[in-house]
Amino acid sequence: MQLPDLSLLLVMVIFWATYVVLRVFVLKPLGSILEERERAVAGATAALSGALDQEKETLAGIDRRLTEARREALAARQAARADANAKRQVMLEDAREKARVAVAEAQAKLDGEIGVARAELARNAHATAAEIASLSLGRRIA
Repeated sequence: MQLPDLSLLLVMVIFWATYVVLRVFVLKPLGSILEERERAVAGATAALSGALDQEKETLAGIDRRLTEARREALAARQAARADANAKRQVMLEDAREKARVAVAEAQAKLDGEIGVARAELARNAHATAAEIASLSLGRRIA
């Protein structure tokens, strides 16, 4: 009788021993390193997502403040324009009034000068007519 061949059993024992050694010293540490890396990646992804959300909120806040500043600047510009238009209108009315007064004074002065000229023409008309008649007739008319 022959003893059974134990080589299969020996191969199985070596296989399982190698498996246990590899699992304990290689696969578990490698698995924990990979899990740690995945957690780090997930944490970094979450941090990035949070930072992007915060950036969006900050940009939205900046846009709101910029829009509000633009509105305020527009309102200030419109108020300044309205104030300038009111001042310009007052200055125009003032200038028109001064022009009316100057025109009235000039008209009154001209009317006075015209009256003086008419009176002088009326005084000199008889003498001028006599002189013209004397020149036309060639002799002196009294």
